[in-house]
Amino acid sequence: MSAPVRVSPLLDAQRSQASKWTQPEGMQSVAAFGPGDAAHLHQVGIGDLSFRRRAGVKGTGAAAWLKSLGIETPERPNSWLRMPDGTLVLRLGMTEFLVEDVPGGGHAARMQATAPSHGVYPVPRFDASLVIAGREALELTRQTCAFDFATLSPQAQTVAMTSMVGVGITAIALNGSDGLRYRLWCDGTYGSYLWSTLVEVARDLGGGEVGLDALGRIAQV
Repeated sequence: MSAPVRVSPLLDAQRSQASKWTQPEGMQSVAAFGPGDAAHLHQVGIGDLSFRRRAGVKGTGAAAWLKSLGIETPERPNSWLRMPDGTLVLRLGMTEFLVEDVPGGGHAARMQATAPSHGVYPVPRFDASLVIAGREALELTRQTCAFDFATLSPQAQTVAMTSMVGVGITAIALNGSDGLRYRLWCDGTYGSYLWSTLVEVARDLGGGEVGLDALGRIAQV
């Protein structure tokens, strides 16, 4: 296996637990933690999606600049949309945007390679990006965050910026054939702490960490 060109902010927290590795998008990531991954996902699983490429931008000209690059933007502040190709676009407040590609997508790279126009300022994104899924996902959020995740509506496409176990996070809720799940982003320097704490709580609820193999389509959309 060739050396990864990108390093997950969660690598140190996961290194001793991983049983199988992979390199999606050039980032060393855990393919499997163990034979219990699928069972964890059914109950309450914590997955690492930090490998997905993302970019940020802010400023009064940001929405128009993104449109010029073929990137749709939500009309309302603190909301999100999914483009037809699967790209997630979050509007954080009035004029800041987070764009996250699906595997193989190129919007983030295009943003980083294009000179910003007037009123547009790049925002580096070195996030730890997590997913919480399973029938006890909402209960896990209740034990770790004062914000009520039940108010996050996939239909309303709302974005919450709050604190979870003392770490500032951005969160959304998504629907899928596998049920409701939550996506979280946080500063990568706090990612290992957030990951380890959520995994500990998930284990108490009968779940735990989940590698990319068991996550399957959840990691792709």
